[in-house]
Amino acid sequence: MSMMLDTRMVSVADRPEYWSAGIAEHFFPMRVKSFGAPSFDAQLGGGGVGPLLIRSITGPPHRVERTQRMVASADPECFLLYLVRRGACRVEQDDRGCELRAGDVAIQDTSRPSSFEATLGIDVQVVTFPKWFLGGHAAAIGARAATRVVGAETPLVRMVAPLFASIARAADGGGVSGGDGEIAAELLSSIMRGLYVERVADRSSPLQARMRQYALAHLRDPDLGPERIARAHHVSTRYVHKLFAASGGVSAWIRDQRLEEAARELRETDHSVSQVAFSWGYGNAASFARAFRRAHGRSPRELRIAG
Repeated sequence: MSMMLDTRMVSVADRPEYWSAGIAEHFFPMRVKSFGAPSFDAQLGGGGVGPLLIRSITGPPHRVERTQRMVASADPECFLLYLVRRGACRVEQDDRGCELRAGDVAIQDTSRPSSFEATLGIDVQVVTFPKWFLGGHAAAIGARAATRVVGAETPLVRMVAPLFASIARAADGGGVSGGDGEIAAELLSSIMRGLYVERVADRSSPLQARMRQYALAHLRDPDLGPERIARAHHVSTRYVHKLFAASGGVSAWIRDQRLEEAARELRETDHSVSQVAFSWGYGNAASFARAFRRAHGRSPRELRIAG
């Protein structure tokens, strides 16, 4: 592991303060409180994967708090995904809190006050997802902050835990950049959506799953929208809006799917940016480029160059 912080480099008396300052530098302002461990041995390591950051944290029992004032002073506008590998912790945000054990997953939103408490010695992997990278899914993901995903009961978590570890090892040192970094980041983003968007939608309503399949089959149709989906499924438009609320709204969901398909077309074909823009319902390349940058964090041409 590429070490960024190691409290063993300073005296025992200075370790909590050293850790607090270092964590603030590598993440954002927060307050660290030690639970009186005889020796505050803690380490932070990791690297970058495209626009994502992967960090490995090991340490004794301690509590980390992020107040409203700290949020106001600095907010990177990200989600933190915690994958606990050893020990236990408690994650809190808004009016929710959950206990995590080895193999469990939870997220926090950096834009709201929160706390993380390692109730036992902890070994946790933290993946930082910029909200812009998640596009229209950010609102639905944020609504599930501090909600436990139980690894032992969730096949997806069990399957991806080794993948997270493998990508973290690849990111160690200089990080993973270029095309490989973008592909790995997109893969982790898909997992994030699978855990916090698609899973909720599929469990909450089989009808919504059929609506999504219908919409995906008609993405190129210019009249695709909540009214058409409602007619096709014999429900009210209001009910369609309700089912898609957790995904950021039906129109936003359709837009995101179109932009995902546009990105795929740019990668896999030699169609011009203007051709791709028109084929996905945009009147001109400029408006398409603006929407594309908001969703993907870069222009259509930049995506194509990156491969």
